[in-house]
Amino acid sequence: MFSKTNSNSAKPTQPVADPAKKSAPRPVAAAPSILGRDITIIGEIRTDGDIQIDGRHEGNVTASSITIGEQGAISGEIKAKSVLVRGKVTGKINASLVELADTANVQADIVQDKLTISNGAFFDGKCSRRKQAAAPVSKAKPAPQAKPA
Repeated sequence: MFSKTNSNSAKPTQPVADPAKKSAPRPVAAAPSILGRDITIIGEIRTDGDIQIDGRHEGNVTASSITIGEQGAISGEIKAKSVLVRGKVTGKINASLVELADTANVQADIVQDKLTISNGAFFDGKCSRRKQAAAPVSKAKPAPQAKPA
């Protein structure tokens, strides 16, 4: 009445990837390099990635994005696309975007395109724009109005 059949011969096949065709590498969002609270570095730091400094650094720092934590301190020149300061900076900051949080203590000259200073932040220094501001838009003179007769 019931019969058992061997189903080993009817296995579905999966497509085999062609070894000649390699898939494009996926961009990997790398985690930032973090310098902890207990680290003190004297010298220069350079990276193409992001860095967070919670310790103390004496020297220049160059990175894509730099975050200085509340306990962090940098004494030197900072160059990056964006800089977020929650701690202390003494020296110079050169970045497209600079943000000083309410806990920031900055005694530095800042060269930037965009600058945000939160209420409560301490800033002592000179700031200037990297790019010249766009020419101001001149106000058009209103057309003369006809006088009623």
